[in-house]
Amino acid sequence: MEDVKSAADGGNDDHQLNCYGLAFPENCSTYYGPHSVECLTTIWELKGCLSEGTKAPVKLTTIEKDITNLLNVEEVLDNFETVRIEADGGDKDKGLECYGIGLYS
Repeated sequence: MEDVKSAADGGNDDHQLNCYGLAFPENCSTYYGPHSVECLTTIWELKGCLSEGTKAPVKLTTIEKDITNLLNVEEVLDNFETVRIEADGGDKDKGLECYGIGLYS
């Protein structure tokens, strides 16, 4: 089992599926934080948000990054998807966070 976990943490997609239930997104090297800005940006864009968004990973404060680092990859995926869904549902604040523009005035 330790070999499977080591292989998963080493980047093996099949072992990531076996160990964690999902293959890590590109630029993500661990299931648990801390997560690199590159990893978070990949997930952010994968979920449909833009770099112009006020909560894009490169724009997070140190405290926000620390909070994100407490999440595992799956929780980050879910969190970023929720931001996009709420933005698309008409939430003005989430629209700014995800897209950087107020889509719903």
